[in-house]
Amino acid sequence: MQAPTHMLTGVFLLVLFQAIFPNAPIWIQVLVIFPLSFASHFLIDASAIITYHPPKSDWKDPFWVSYHLVIYILTIVVAIYFWRAYWWTMIAATLVDIVDWIFLRAIFKKKAILHPIADKLRNFLYKKTPNWNYKRWTVIFEFIIMGILLTLILILR
Repeated sequence: MQAPTHMLTGVFLLVLFQAIFPNAPIWIQVLVIFPLSFASHFLIDASAIITYHPPKSDWKDPFWVSYHLVIYILTIVVAIYFWRAYWWTMIAATLVDIVDWIFLRAIFKKKAILHPIADKLRNFLYKKTPNWNYKRWTVIFEFIIMGILLTLILILR
């Protein structure tokens, strides 16, 4: 899935925790939510089998470029809007991508080490689910998930 989905998941987990335990000290919140946000990345990426998520960039495809432009803009908007109160849980929720895609692949030119965990989880949880990664209409599922997360965040805050 895409960065805004991961970031909103991290925010949602913290907002939910704070709604259930409003007086929990920050160190308890970090102790519980940081690992949950980090772990959520694997489940969310495993679920990407039902969304438009081609494994390789296609800069010649106008749809792919347009979709990713919208995702990049949404990433910036979500980060700016929620950064002040939720920066650490958004980082935790995107840490897998930060490690694999930024540090290992882009900087050190190495293979991803964390995303194979999501692949194994996908093979376990969704072995009978069709792979819709190339189906353009499945972008709607990512936007629905983001919309649900954002709605829940706004309700719980």
